Amino acid sequence: MKNMCRTALVALVTVLLSAFASHAAEQKTTSLERRLVGAWAMTGNVLDQDGKKSEPFGPNAKGNVIFTSGKRVAVIITRADLPKIASNNRTTGTPEENKAVAAGSIAYFGTYEVNDADKLLTMHLEGSTFPNWDGTDQKRTVDLSGDELKFINKNPSMGPGVVTVTWKRIKEGRTTAQR
Repeated sequence: MKNMCRTALVALVTVLLSAFASHAAEQKTTSLERRLVGAWAMTGNVLDQDGKKSEPFGPNAKGNVIFTSGKRVAVIITRADLPKIASNNRTTGTPEENKAVAAGSIAYFGTYEVNDADKLLTMHLEGSTFPNWDGTDQKRTVDLSGDELKFINKNPSMGPGVVTVTWKRIKEGRTTAQR
C-alpha cells in the first residue's frame, strides 16, 4: 500500500512538473508576440546609410502600427508636411503633388509571425503603397522594452541602409502616444 501511494505521488508530481514546464515554455515562446498586440504611434524614424543619418519621412513624421491578437498587422507612415492636392481630388493630383505624396508616405498590411528566440518579426504583406512589397515577407528585428518598440529594417523601401523605427504604445482612450 505504501509503495502504491508513493508511486501515485511520484506520478502526480511528474504530471504537474511536466504541465508547469510546458506552460512556462509556452509563455516564454509567445511572450514577445503577446506583448506586440495593440496600437503603437511612431516617435522616430532614422535611416543610417554608412554612418550618414537622416529622417526619410522628415521631422515630426506621423505613423501608426497595429498588431491584432489574430495576427493581423497594418502600418502607415507619413511626412508631417505632405502637400495638399490642389484639385481636392486624390486621383487628379499634379505629377509633383503625386511624387511628393508617394515619396512621403508608406502603408502596408497583412499577417505576421514572431520568432521570440531571434526577436524577429516577419510580416507577410498582402498589400502596400510600395507595390514592390506586395506579396513579400518583410522581416524586422524587434526590440521591445516596456511601452517602447523598435523595428530594425535592413532592407528599407528607400534603398540601401538600415532604418530604425521607434514606436510608443498608444494607451487606451488616447489617439496618439505622448512623445
